[in-house]
Amino acid sequence: MTVVRDAAKAALKAQRIETPSWGYGNSGTRFKVFAQPGVPRTPWEKLDDASKVHEFTGVAPEVSLHIPWDRVDDYAALAAYAKERGLELGAINSNTFQDDDYRLGSVCHPDPKVRRKAVDHLLDCVDIMDATGSKDLKLWFADGTNYPGQDDIAARQDRLAESLAEVYARLGDDQRILLEYKLFEPAFYTTDVPDWGTAYAHCLKLGPKAQVVVDTGHHAPGTNIEFIVALLLREGRLGGFDFNSRFYA
Repeated sequence: MTVVRDAAKAALKAQRIETPSWGYGNSGTRFKVFAQPGVPRTPWEKLDDASKVHEFTGVAPEVSLHIPWDRVDDYAALAAYAKERGLELGAINSNTFQDDDYRLGSVCHPDPKVRRKAVDHLLDCVDIMDATGSKDLKLWFADGTNYPGQDDIAARQDRLAESLAEVYARLGDDQRILLEYKLFEPAFYTTDVPDWGTAYAHCLKLGPKAQVVVDTGHHAPGTNIEFIVALLLREGRLGGFDFNSRFYA
C-alpha cells in the first residue's frame, strides 16, 4: 500500500492541468450569461487571471485558447506574454457551431461550400498553433440531425472523415488532433461524434497524431469510464480529459 500511495502522490505532483481561457470569462447557465465586475475582457487579461490560478495551485501552467473568442493580431506576442507570466499556451479550440451557416452542421454539412468554410477555419487554427507553439488542435463538432430523414447518416460520416483527413495532413510532426465527443449534445436525433468509439474509429483512420479526448460528463448512464480510459491507454490513443460534470446529463 505504501508503494501505491507514494506512486499516487508522485503522479498528482507531476500533473499539469490546462485551464480553458473561456473559464475566466463571465459565467451563467445555458440560458443566460451574467456579467460580473472584474471579469477579463481580452485574452491578455485572461492570461493574467490564469497566472494567478497557477500561482495558487502550482498545477495549472497551461491555458487553452478558443478561436475566434481569443483572436488577436499577434499570436507570437500573446505566447510571449503567457511565458512572462509562467504560463504556456496549450490547445487551440476551434469553433464551428455559432455561425448561421452551420445550422445543418459544419464539416458534415451537405453543402460543400459550408464544409469548405469549416475546414478553412480548422486550417486557420493550425496556423495559429504554429504561431503560438501549441501542439494540440482540439475539435468538438455540434454536427448532427434533429429528425429522421434530415440527412444521410452514413454520408455525414464520410464528410467528417474527409474533412478531418485534410486537417490531419496539415499538422506538423509534433502536433496532434484531439477529437472530443458528446453523447447527445446538441442534436435531437443523431450527433455525428456521439461517443468515444466513434471518435476512436476516426482517429484510427487518420493516424497516430489523432487521439481521443475522454469527456467525464458525456456518457450514457452506467458507462464505465475507467474501461474507456484503460482501452485508449492500451492503444496509445488517450489524448486527454475534459472534466465536465453530469449535471446536464
